[in-house]
Amino acid sequence: MGNMASLEQVIGQFRRMLPEESATAQAIDRNEPWERIATNAVDDGYIEFANELGSFIEVCLRRSS
Repeated sequence: MGNMASLEQVIGQFRRMLPEESATAQAIDRNEPWERIATNAVDDGYIEFANELGSFIEVCLRRSS
């Protein structure tokens, strides 16, 4: 539960920095899965954020197993 709240916080903080017209912002606003948000982030040129998001998810999965 705490991991999902943290993920939502990370995505929410990033969202506030994005222009409205970016595909990443629109994916976040539509509450799309993190995989889609990461894909859009790469397409929009936010590669570092996509990598950080993937790393965060990886850590969460390791902790839950």
